[in-house]
This record gives sequence, C-alpha cells and structure tokens, in this order.
Amino acid sequence: MIDNILFELSNNKIFGGCILLLTNIGGKYLAIDFPKNLDSIFSQFFFLRCLVLFSVFFMATRDIKISLFLSLLFFIVIYFFINENSSFCLIKNLDENKKISLEDYNKAKEIINISLNIIADSIKYE
Repeated sequence: MIDNILFELSNNKIFGGCILLLTNIGGKYLAIDFPKNLDSIFSQFFFLRCLVLFSVFFMATRDIKISLFLSLLFFIVIYFFINENSSFCLIKNLDENKKISLEDYNKAKEIINISLNIIADSIKYE
C-alpha cells in the first residue's frame, strides 16, 4: 500500500518539478554549513563542477545520455558562445554605464512624441 503511494509520488511530474525547484532555491543555504575549504576545491577542479551540473540534469531527466548531452551543451554555450574571451562569443560586452549622447536622447524623444501623436489621433477618430 505505502509502496504504491511512494511509487506514484516518485513518478509524478508535478512532485518532481516541485522538488527540483526546492532544490534549486534552497541549495544555496546548504553551502552555509559546508567548510570554507570546500569552495576552493570546487573552484580548483573543473571536473567537480561538471559533475554537479550533470547531477542537476540527471535529477531533472532521469536519463544519463540526455544529462550528458545537456551538460555538454551547457558548457559549450557558457565557455564558447557567452564567454567574452572566446573568439566564438555571440554576446559582446554590454557596457551598463554607457553614456547616451544628447543627440540620441533627442531622437528617441522625437520618436516617442510622434508615436504618441499617432496614437492620440487614432483615438480621436474612433
């Protein structure tokens, strides 16, 4: 009886999704209890980071081949396509502190005013 309930619960996708969400949200609080030297071990050994990522994908998919594929895909995207030091980078450095010129500001303001006038005119004629 209880085995059937546990089996059904473990195969329920909603329960699995909730557990995965709880793991992702609460996982950072587990690291508080770990010794400080554990951080240095994970930062030094690339293989351990790969293993952690694989385990997250395996928890989600329960399939070793798909988990390996997703882990590989993740690292390709992170280390090649998003890494700004890579020659294959698709996203260049976006400078958040970039100053907007007065000319660009005035052009944007003009476009907004034209758009607002068009909207106001269309409302009048309805």
